[in-house]
Amino acid sequence: MRKFLELLFTKFDQLFDIFGGRNIGLLGVSLIVTIFSLFFNENWLHDATEKSNQIAQLNRIVQEVSQLRGHIYKAESAQRGYLLTHSKDYLLFYDVGVEDAKKSVQTIQSELLAISPAAAYKNEQAILGKLSADVGAKISEMDVTLEFATNGKVADAKKVVKLDSGLIQMNSISLNTEELQAALRDKLKSVYQARNVTRAVIRTSVIAGPIILIFLVVMVIKQLLKELSDKAALQQRLSDENQRHETHAIEQSKLLRSLALDYQADVERERYKLARELHDELGSILTASKMDISWVIKSIGKTHPEVAEKLKKTNTYLDQGINFKRQVVQELHPSMISSFGFWPALRSLIDDAVERNKWELTITLPDESTQINETISLVAYRIVQETLNNCNKYAKATALSIHMISDDKHLKIEIQDNGVGLDLDNLDTKTHGLSGMRHRVLAIGGHFEVASTVGNGLFTRAILPLDVKASDS
Repeated sequence: MRKFLELLFTKFDQLFDIFGGRNIGLLGVSLIVTIFSLFFNENWLHDATEKSNQIAQLNRIVQEVSQLRGHIYKAESAQRGYLLTHSKDYLLFYDVGVEDAKKSVQTIQSELLAISPAAAYKNEQAILGKLSADVGAKISEMDVTLEFATNGKVADAKKVVKLDSGLIQMNSISLNTEELQAALRDKLKSVYQARNVTRAVIRTSVIAGPIILIFLVVMVIKQLLKELSDKAALQQRLSDENQRHETHAIEQSKLLRSLALDYQADVERERYKLARELHDELGSILTASKMDISWVIKSIGKTHPEVAEKLKKTNTYLDQGINFKRQVVQELHPSMISSFGFWPALRSLIDDAVERNKWELTITLPDESTQINETISLVAYRIVQETLNNCNKYAKATALSIHMISDDKHLKIEIQDNGVGLDLDNLDTKTHGLSGMRHRVLAIGGHFEVASTVGNGLFTRAILPLDVKASDS
């Protein structure tokens, strides 16, 4: 029972959410109006049917009363005919008339008792009682005269007929019959009026009920349409608001990507500045030091050969420092990009790595006339550079595949080696510079992924957006 009630309340809550409280109220009123209309119409129809039955009963009683008087007249006529002619044929008509009169009295009594409510017909029943007594007395009077006549006492029979009792009884029968018929007609008129009122009420209910129901349904439909219109307007406002937020989010995303691009551009500028300072300042110092040491070697080479030999080793160390400085400067900012452009610099980077490591190379690059944003080109260069460094240090690869494809919106980089591979599930995110590459690509709105299993090499894919522009600030 509890679950049923909870389910019922849940359904009501759902209805309230769907249609709203006012609509539920109007629908409830419509339902109540319909139920009451059906209930009262049923009662009124039943009442009208009872009144129609009552009218039919009253009409039958009125007709039976008229027939009763006719039966008495028939019996009295047969009695008079027998007394005058002594023909037994009149006795047959007499018996039929008397029998029919008695049956009429019984029929009237049963019909009056059958009418509901019987208490409303006490006056008619009283009149019927007097009429029944008069009929009985009249029949008794006629039976006596016929008995005298059939027994040969015609004179006695005529004496009874000449008495005024028979006439008085017939007059009483006529008066009571008319009084009963008048009372019954008054009842008929009253019942007719009541039935007409009931029929009028039924007609009014039949007409007004649907009108009220239609009005309530129209109100519900109107309210529903209003709520649907309000919901549509609200949805449109929400859609517009979402569109504004989405546009704002896209603008903010573009701004963040531009800021990320600016940041990477700033990093590259700082690297370029540091590389330039290392090249200019440290390079000058190392070169001058080497030149001075070479001069000292020449000056003391014959007098102090041991010192000269030591200085030669120092010169070798300086050569190594100069080469290391050049390597650091090249990694900080590849000078070939500024001198020859991105694609030649990238090709040089790849060729140098392949030559050092003796890799078997498969390469696909876009045409060198393809124009790429300077900062995007540096990001792409760093990705290839970091991947080649990882391959050189850890992969133990013998073959390398590099494919780069460019369209109007994206630059796709795919690099595959046949090295020892990685267990990516247990890989430190900072290992091999993968995390740095990932952050660098994702920051400008690109896509970065790696795929590898132990023993099956490493596959790196980066998709860089070409429509990213630096901010105006």
